[in-house]
Amino acid sequence: AVAWEDASAAVTQINNFTANELVTVGATTTQLCGEANLTFDGTNLTVGTGNVIIGTAGKGIDFSAQTATSTGTTTAELLNHYEEGTWTPQIADDTLNGTSESQTYNTQLGKYVKIGRAVLYSGFLHVNSVGSMTVGNQARILGLPFTAADDLIHASLAVGNGSSFVLSTAADSTAGLVIANTSYIALTLWDATTGSSAMTITEFSGDGAIYFSGTYYV
Repeated sequence: AVAWEDASAAVTQINNFTANELVTVGATTTQLCGEANLTFDGTNLTVGTGNVIIGTAGKGIDFSAQTATSTGTTTAELLNHYEEGTWTPQIADDTLNGTSESQTYNTQLGKYVKIGRAVLYSGFLHVNSVGSMTVGNQARILGLPFTAADDLIHASLAVGNGSSFVLSTAADSTAGLVIANTSYIALTLWDATTGSSAMTITEFSGDGAIYFSGTYYV
């Protein structure tokens, strides 16, 4: 296509454009077969309806023009992933298998949101029977939707409520952590003045129920 400014002026030629293409040259914006729901006012690009679709995995929104931290160390400024969904929590001992030892469940509910490298998760697990699991082993909740990053940072677990545990004292409180390079939660107890210890299968019990949430990085 060729656009003429006027009969006596220089010629401005625009080649090889397709329908719905927006061409910007300097401060001048020329709309070609323009899409009514896509506007650019020189500052902001607005999509009137529909979604912005990232067509290539690993690409996203680049925030590198922002002012980064002055006290920490910036390692990435590209938001290249968003996802939300469900996962199925399971109880396990040192075998790290949530079904092979005849465990049964009353309720298994889990939800998650992944934003970049951060995974925000929550869940409710109500066990009906611990089956043949080794009662002295640490209780673990399996099934997290992504494997945690392989570093030295362990992500902690917040317990909102629990029931039917078999704890040594009423003052014991349940916690947990996601171990690096795994996709499970190791349950612990704050049961000593010196710190925490592993929560065992016996202490979780065959009718144990737990509401929990947390965040970890991948």
